Amino acid sequence: MAAQANKFLDVSDIAAQAEIKAEPPSVPEPPKNETPAYLALKFTFSPSRGDMGGAFCAIFDCQSGKTVFQVFWLARPYTKSIIIEPAKEWRNFVKRFPQLGPLDKEWSGKLQAQLKEILTTDEKLKLAGNYTRTKLRQIESILRRAFEASSQCLFSAAIDVEPVTRSGLERAKVLKPMEPTAEEIEAKQKADEEQKKQEAAEDEARKAQSSKEGGAIEGILIKCDAAVDPIKGKPSSELEEGDIIEVIIEGEGDGASVMVRKFIEENNIRPMFPVDEIKRFGSKTVIYVKINDEIRGIINLTKDILIKVKEDPAAVIRKEKASNFAENIFFSVFMLGALVGLIFVIRYFFL
Repeated sequence: MAAQANKFLDVSDIAAQAEIKAEPPSVPEPPKNETPAYLALKFTFSPSRGDMGGAFCAIFDCQSGKTVFQVFWLARPYTKSIIIEPAKEWRNFVKRFPQLGPLDKEWSGKLQAQLKEILTTDEKLKLAGNYTRTKLRQIESILRRAFEASSQCLFSAAIDVEPVTRSGLERAKVLKPMEPTAEEIEAKQKADEEQKKQEAAEDEARKAQSSKEGGAIEGILIKCDAAVDPIKGKPSSELEEGDIIEVIIEGEGDGASVMVRKFIEENNIRPMFPVDEIKRFGSKTVIYVKINDEIRGIINLTKDILIKVKEDPAAVIRKEKASNFAENIFFSVFMLGALVGLIFVIRYFFL
């Protein structure tokens, strides 16, 4: 849809320009720090007497005065019920041109020639430097009278301007993006390198912080479940580092989990390992068990369960001694009771 610089669109190309109505209803706001470099002049002339009317939109470079985009539409007969406001954004303004009525190519060509004579490069540069309401009314009056003289009709006219940025015209595909200079390419490469360095440093900092806060465990981690003992088990909320617990190793395929499980099964080893670290996060508990120096098991619990724990041998001996002592006391008491009973029986029958 882009027009060549300093060249008005021929009326034969107007039908193609009507495709602009397929554009989105609005254009994203240009960056606030970008200075507008182009100016869009929007003009409507509706018939107050006669059956023709129309509108045009011309966008030109504020530095050179070159026109980069222009659409001129003169409709005959004019649809008087359609009102187009020049104050609208330029793409919304242009996309409504076909609604004004069927294009009259002959009269469009005549009035477009009048426009080219009036809107010279000098006039566009003056307008770019001073588009006050007074200046716009002057241009509106000149254009209206010129169109009336050519068409022998009377018109009611309205005019407005809109600053437009290059990036806005590039988004609208009116202009092609400019090729970056060598200095801009070098600056962008440096900026990208600095960005990558900064992101790498931030990533390292996050990892270090996470390791510091979470006490990260190095080595291979394999997923496990805790073996449950509902009778003699120890509550997971009371587990301590050093407790030896029984685990069920999960995982399938060819990973470390399968290798460990296979080794345990082939050697008939009971999978009981010491608790290496415990992390508690509210109702969630994470337990790490040490399988060997390189492999650790991880158990995730969401509730308090009774875990099968291997008792300390010394504690077992103490428990057995206590049990034996209790049994001995019971036996002594029993024998003493029996002896006392026997004495009473002898005294009763023989004395």
